Amino acid sequence: MPQVSVIMPCYNAASFLDRAILSLQEQTLEDWELLAVDDCSTDDTRARLQEWSRRDPRVRCLQTPKNGGPSAGRNIGIRESAGDWLAILDADDAFKPERLASLTALGNEQGADLVFDGLIYYDDQERRETGRSFQQGGISAVTLPGLIDAERPGSPLKFGFLKPIMRRSFIRAKNLHYSEKLRFAEDFDLYARCLLSGASAILDRRPFYIYTTQLGQVSGARSQGTRTRFTPQTRVEIMDRLIADYEATADRATLSTLRQGRQWQVLYADAHRLGELRRTGQWTAFASLSLRHPRALWRFVSRSRLFRSGGGGNNSAAGI
Repeated sequence: MPQVSVIMPCYNAASFLDRAILSLQEQTLEDWELLAVDDCSTDDTRARLQEWSRRDPRVRCLQTPKNGGPSAGRNIGIRESAGDWLAILDADDAFKPERLASLTALGNEQGADLVFDGLIYYDDQERRETGRSFQQGGISAVTLPGLIDAERPGSPLKFGFLKPIMRRSFIRAKNLHYSEKLRFAEDFDLYARCLLSGASAILDRRPFYIYTTQLGQVSGARSQGTRTRFTPQTRVEIMDRLIADYEATADRATLSTLRQGRQWQVLYADAHRLGELRRTGQWTAFASLSLRHPRALWRFVSRSRLFRSGGGGNNSAAGI
């Protein structure tokens, strides 16, 4: 049985998956398996994965029955996994060589169920690292209030972007999985459910996961591997489901945390909606929403390039 099952959903990833798999082959911990799940790609992804499987027996090539998004691929990988730990690797990302060894050792030492680590930001157009999520090191607990707080509007780093390793026995014992209804914020939803199910989680701020940003911080160009569609209303719906699913079992403090998180996501979604209404010239609807939610208007104005610089631009994406 391998120590780590690495799960990599792939969709039209032929042009960049080599970098991801090479980063696994460079791991100082060699006892891993890769479950690479092709999500009905229309390019040469499956052929590339089969070639890798022939070259390295640790690489297994799996297939979704129909295109279902990253959650579907990850769930197939979880079901087929055999390792003590699960590690998610997006096909356009990569690991630092010491990542698996460092995080599994820390998780075993601390008895954790989830071990988060820091990100290294990567611009795939420039092919260079451009920064990191945490400027200082250290290890700390990850709690539900901390996870929710990190998702508030204006937070410097949403923990839903992180890719913790997860203890497979915990995920299976609690019958947890990625929601296949979600193609945005599915990571946050799973992490919240883990914590609500009693997971012990820690954060090692050292950066081991190389994360390809949607917009290159140097090039300003959109990543070739980006498939995510930005839908802030999805976060509101996630909070609604979390409250409904755990209302009968969670204590008062936990429910208060979830409800506060929902308020933040409504603010985020309404500010984003104001950006869309402004961009499309729907001024009556813009005025109506502004009157109903003045805090969202304030956030839109304070974050909008239109008001900050007097220029144009689409303010409906990240940052609102």
